[in-house]
Amino acid sequence: MIDPRPALPRWTGPALVSLLASLLACLLAAMLTGCGAPARPLELSITDMDSLQLRSWLSPQLRRNVDLLPVLGGQETNPLWGTRMSDMSLNQAYQESLRRVGLMPDVPDTGRYQLKVELLAMAQPNLPVAPEVAVSVRYTLTERGGKAPVYQRILRTTQKAGLDDSLSPTQQLRIATEGALRSNIGELLRDLASLPLPA
Repeated sequence: MIDPRPALPRWTGPALVSLLASLLACLLAAMLTGCGAPARPLELSITDMDSLQLRSWLSPQLRRNVDLLPVLGGQETNPLWGTRMSDMSLNQAYQESLRRVGLMPDVPDTGRYQLKVELLAMAQPNLPVAPEVAVSVRYTLTERGGKAPVYQRILRTTQKAGLDDSLSPTQQLRIATEGALRSNIGELLRDLASLPLPA
């Protein structure tokens, strides 16, 4: 007896290789298309829980006494080149973080100290699948009118993101980038909390 059903294609040899190549090309195109989402300023800032803890550690000499100079080193996000942090996003993130821990003065440009922030480098993987992002930032704290820094250090922090954070590689890269800078800001504030300053 003849089976009237149509024969199923056999995926062997060249047909299998062709199918796998097509699937791989589609997967790569999906991962590379639009793999740049701009970082969000509030997600770059330290969390409320961290700010509450750090606030109690900071010296009285720094409270409401640190002015932030314009942050340098930001870049606009290009959809083809991954997540970037613009100067405006960086400024907002640092202002918000300093405000949350009580370092920003009530009136701008009246603080005893000035903080200079320079984003020196950001390393991101070419394929944003479970990415690990590293950022390096130089911090310089000087007394207003003074030349010698009270504090100067380059801090490097990393952050990973994966499927637990998002199914989208684009969002994973953004989350890892935001987390790396947020960790960097946290390290800075912990350093400032233990900084010996004259009364």
